[in-house]
Amino acid sequence: MANEINFGYPTGETLTFSVYTSAGVTRETGSALTETPASSGLYLGTPAALSMRDQIVIKESTTVVGHGEWMGKTMSHGSVRIVRNV
Repeated sequence: MANEINFGYPTGETLTFSVYTSAGVTRETGSALTETPASSGLYLGTPAALSMRDQIVIKESTTVVGHGEWMGKTMSHGSVRIVRNV
């Protein structure tokens, strides 16, 4: 199963995510989060690779709207704890 980011946010927005190592080295940048299903407010993304303690930053345009840390595998699924910025 691929790693997956799930993020709840108001519908109709264009969101991207970037992944950084715990040392701040960029792993992936500007990848799309797709609202699935349409008009649901649930945005999904599939990072290419994640390692323990990687940091995920979610943006709407240039504004950070959420961030999280990959905590490793829980059962058969990857676990990302995301905090929505208000």
